[in-house]
Amino acid sequence: MPSSLQHTQQIGSVHRGHLPIQIVQAGGAPSPSTDTPISQHTEQASEKAQIGDIPDPTLLLENAVLAALLLLLFALLSRRNLQKIPRGLQNIGEFIVETIDRFVVELMGPHGRKYVPFAGTLFLFIFVMNVLGDIPGFHAPTSNLTYTFALGLTVFCYVQWEGIRARGLFGYIKHFSGPPLPFLMAIFLKPLLFIIEVISELFKPITLSVRLFGNIFGEDVIILVFASLFTMIGFKWLGWFPLQFPVLLLAYLTDFVQALVFMVLACIYLALMTHEEGMEEAESEQALAHAH
Repeated sequence: MPSSLQHTQQIGSVHRGHLPIQIVQAGGAPSPSTDTPISQHTEQASEKAQIGDIPDPTLLLENAVLAALLLLLFALLSRRNLQKIPRGLQNIGEFIVETIDRFVVELMGPHGRKYVPFAGTLFLFIFVMNVLGDIPGFHAPTSNLTYTFALGLTVFCYVQWEGIRARGLFGYIKHFSGPPLPFLMAIFLKPLLFIIEVISELFKPITLSVRLFGNIFGEDVIILVFASLFTMIGFKWLGWFPLQFPVLLLAYLTDFVQALVFMVLACIYLALMTHEEGMEEAESEQALAHAH
């Protein structure tokens, strides 16, 4: 009898070892250690990166540095052997510089020529970062809100600095109170206009960064969806098929447009902040005269 009881306990212990972990623990058996193959497999699965995850910020920083190095390399190669009749990279470089210079001057006026280096660098840097996101193995730093906010904050600080240089500190502060108004209207409206202008100015880097981030991140998501859609709908027997290729071609156009929009908005902010005081007052007087 004791031998049969012992045999029964052995069988129970064997079956108990094959029960699920939750049931064994509920029965009071010692829980498995964290070093078991099951726990190691769970940790490895949780640490494994999945498609659609936001890339590591360090990886995005490396891509941003790569974009800057590519632009620097292009500038050095295009200026290596300057000739009166441009050829090769020199011809491409001069075309890019002349196009950006003409565009910025037409947008901002004659005084905008001194801002061409800033606007051109901003456009080219954002465009190259956008394009990197369309190349397999790379990621667009502009698909991360941290980097786009850094770009927006750079534009914001530069605009404020140029506004103080162009207007002086008093003229810079006065700029936020709006155009000249009749005395009675100014008493009531000037404080309200000042608050509204300051708030709108503080929101400019946010709108710049969110606009760029949303478009580039959405573009990457659409490409990812189309790349995985072909296998998801059951056509695995055809192998890999570039279903995202038409969207990818459209993405290059989007990369260009978003970089251009960012540059245009930065130039508009600069033009509004550095607009000459005398011209502003003359335009305001003309507007009041037309109103009467």
